[in-house]
Amino acid sequence: MARVRKILVSLTILLLVLLGGCGRPKPAPSGEQSLVIGAGRDFYAGEQSPGFAHGSTGIWESLTVLNEDLEPVPHLAEKLVPDDTGKVWTVHLRPGIKFHDGTPLDARAVVESVRRISRHPKLDEYGTFAQLERVEAVGEREVRFVFRRPEPAFPAKVAYHGCPIFSPQSFDAEGKILHPYGTGPFKFAEYKKGEALTVVRNDDYWRGRPRLEKVTFKVIPDPSTRLAALQTGAIQAIADVGGVLPEQAPIIQGDPRLVLLSRPVTTTHYLLFNNQKPPFNDVRLRQAVSLTVDRQQLVKEVLGGYGEPADTLFTPLARRWVVKGLWTTDKQKARELAEQAKGKEPRKVLLVVNSSLANRWPYRSLAEVLQAELKELGFEVELKLLEMGAWKEALKRGEYDLTLTPYTLMTGDPDFFFGRWIYSRGSMNRERGLGYRNPEADRLVEQAAAELDPARRKELYDRLQRLVAEEVPLCPLYHDLCLYATRKEVQGLTLDPFFKPSLERTWIE
Repeated sequence: MARVRKILVSLTILLLVLLGGCGRPKPAPSGEQSLVIGAGRDFYAGEQSPGFAHGSTGIWESLTVLNEDLEPVPHLAEKLVPDDTGKVWTVHLRPGIKFHDGTPLDARAVVESVRRISRHPKLDEYGTFAQLERVEAVGEREVRFVFRRPEPAFPAKVAYHGCPIFSPQSFDAEGKILHPYGTGPFKFAEYKKGEALTVVRNDDYWRGRPRLEKVTFKVIPDPSTRLAALQTGAIQAIADVGGVLPEQAPIIQGDPRLVLLSRPVTTTHYLLFNNQKPPFNDVRLRQAVSLTVDRQQLVKEVLGGYGEPADTLFTPLARRWVVKGLWTTDKQKARELAEQAKGKEPRKVLLVVNSSLANRWPYRSLAEVLQAELKELGFEVELKLLEMGAWKEALKRGEYDLTLTPYTLMTGDPDFFFGRWIYSRGSMNRERGLGYRNPEADRLVEQAAAELDPARRKELYDRLQRLVAEEVPLCPLYHDLCLYATRKEVQGLTLDPFFKPSLERTWIE
């Protein structure tokens, strides 16, 4: 019997060891719902920014959201009603929604949030309220917006980043956010500068309590380090546009612990020209460069097929607006145009590359391909890598000839592109040093932005797209196919067209 008892004791000890007993650390319980996401950028935007943190964090929400067809649908708003002139919009808010500080979402809160943005030009990053005359509460849940001109795209402009809504207790009299009390599925918890931003679950979220208890967005600028962190389990997901480089896809696919995912997003990658000085103040040379770029080959060789060659000016997800087939490759015509514009001096040009962007997209490789292709047109292309701040300053001062940049059609509306890049006073036109000026383009941009008739508005934007394809102040290269990845235990994580992760529907298995 003693021998039998000894055998039973030995088997019991062995079983405990196998189950993780005998003082060894136990695995985390399956119910623990904490997610760490690695990103190539910092999701903290700043106390003076419209949203404090990137919309991917789930802290704040807006009056509308855009669906898969990039059409606005009500969100915090129940409905949005224009008057006959299109200059006055009345927003009816959903009942029963509360901010993270427990105060109700009401007309006063929306008015204060909008005034905070509109009275600080630097805060109005996307120009949502550039034409706003006044905003006022006309009831407990009704807000009236009065504009100086018709605003047919108002429901699109107040989607997502266009109009973050915070409790009035969130910011001081100067508009500085003291603590971001939003209405989103997650509440701000902590920020460590340049390291990580953490949010925790909003148990009272109006659309239902999320399963995740905590989400940490970890800043990992280097793409190799991001992937290594995912492989080791230091992070459980890479979920942001530009988070996974195309050349990393086979590594992820070959790792049984990981899942590679992808989806088209509204980001397009452009080659920008300095239109203000030689050689690209000559439209023939801008046309020649655009025509010599083989977008199909570029996507195949540099992106491994993870992208869509651009034959439209902005994302084809904006199906209602795009004109297809405007951007093509014709190397013979490109050479003829370059020959027509040939000067006595060799064409030495500077292509500057943003090192931060090059850590999220294969911009170094793209630049080298462009360097080789432009050589066939007689250009000697010097490549120069600059960090983000220096890159922005160089472009603003016009100290470049060519550069690469992404741009996302955040509102799904064409004015978000044309009013910033093509309009002579547009923010991106000035800040990125394009220096493009065309009175006809300005007239069309202003007219289209205020046009109430949808068919006429479409006609105006069609004309603008053809004008840009003819004058080429910039040229689209490819539309982004966003690669992202998770460890296998992460379930339900998807991205929307604006690369916002579905944190409210995600859980850890």
